[in-house]
Amino acid sequence: MKIAFYTLGCKTNQFETQALEQLFTARGHTLVDFSAAADVYIINTCTVTALGDKKSRAAARRAKRLNPSGTLIVCGCYAQIKPDEVRTLCGADIVLGASDKGRIVELAEAAQGGARVQYAIPPALAKKPFEALPAGGLAGRTRALLKIQDGCQNFCTYCLIPFARGPSRSMDFDEAVAEAARLAREGYREIVLTGIEISSYGLDLVPQRTLEELAPALCAAAPEARIRLGSLEPRTITESFARALAAHPILCPHFHLSMQSGCDKTLRAMGRRYDTALFFAACETLRRHFPHCAITTDLIVGFPGETGADFTETLAFVRRCAFAQVHIFPYSKREGTRAAVMTEQVEKAEKERRAAAAAEVCDGLHDAFLHSWIGETVEVLFEQAEHGGYTGHTPQYCAVWAPGEDLHNELRRVRITDVREGRLIGEL
Repeated sequence: MKIAFYTLGCKTNQFETQALEQLFTARGHTLVDFSAAADVYIINTCTVTALGDKKSRAAARRAKRLNPSGTLIVCGCYAQIKPDEVRTLCGADIVLGASDKGRIVELAEAAQGGARVQYAIPPALAKKPFEALPAGGLAGRTRALLKIQDGCQNFCTYCLIPFARGPSRSMDFDEAVAEAARLAREGYREIVLTGIEISSYGLDLVPQRTLEELAPALCAAAPEARIRLGSLEPRTITESFARALAAHPILCPHFHLSMQSGCDKTLRAMGRRYDTALFFAACETLRRHFPHCAITTDLIVGFPGETGADFTETLAFVRRCAFAQVHIFPYSKREGTRAAVMTEQVEKAEKERRAAAAAEVCDGLHDAFLHSWIGETVEVLFEQAEHGGYTGHTPQYCAVWAPGEDLHNELRRVRITDVREGRLIGEL
């Protein structure tokens, strides 16, 4: 069979698609681009925003146009939350939620064999084990994703993900260490730890383990690779945590701390479990232990009840934190969340205005962070050829271009000489 994938959303979705690609190729099936004629089209969906739902439906329509008689499988968070809508609006032949993805090959083969596939999506909030899928990816990739955790039970007032992914559950500690060692042996030079809320790693295991224990163990198991952390909850960042990780030079000094707002009133309305004082203390702790580290974050603008003064307070806090990069999202109302029925919903035009104002501030911070590297020598993992040279990333996840040949999957020291179009320019 010819299999085509379309993936939306977070790195966890990206990991799962890479894992499913391996499952299909291991059975002898062929991967093709989503724009090509395929026997089976698989859309791995995201429902964090309404735009994600819309993109999923558009991808489904595209697949139906490319091959009306092909099998369409829609899986992931949008499929978990609204399976009936996915069946009717997307015309999916098989709807698979956020779990049981390991069954996708047998379901696809059955459908292609003419069977009428019956599959019931299990409730997301039901207690379930961690689903282990093969880490890594196809040949030629330099960076491997390793999913160590799934689910979330924070139930922030704006978010559907706990209802899509279910409660937090973790990969077995020893299995995670073994997977990291295997990926390093296979030649990956960087391993990215991903999950829905990796700060909760190990709390469901018996005995309990923590990310503070796991990250150093992975560094020890894969000393030839860089270890990069996924998004962290700021309460994770303690002196003990930072000290434990700083002892390992291969731990990338790039920390994505989930913020969402720089106003305490808005954070309380969001149901976040920290305030700006704790968040700023986390930034300071990281900078003490990891000088010149990159701290990045997410920001939601136009949350219900956010006034102009609240937004101004957030921008001031963003400047104070001096983020290396900020991902900005206008608030998206999600049916079934507490925030959707809050009063004082912000008008769309105002949300867009605030997003643009925030982008101007954050673009300036990003540019300043990039310029701070001029004259410095950094280690770059080169990934692909481009314009007579190669592009790659520093441990801080700054994009770099340098002239050179045959640098794919090489870790090389580069002296930074300039900044152009949002990336560093250097020389070996």
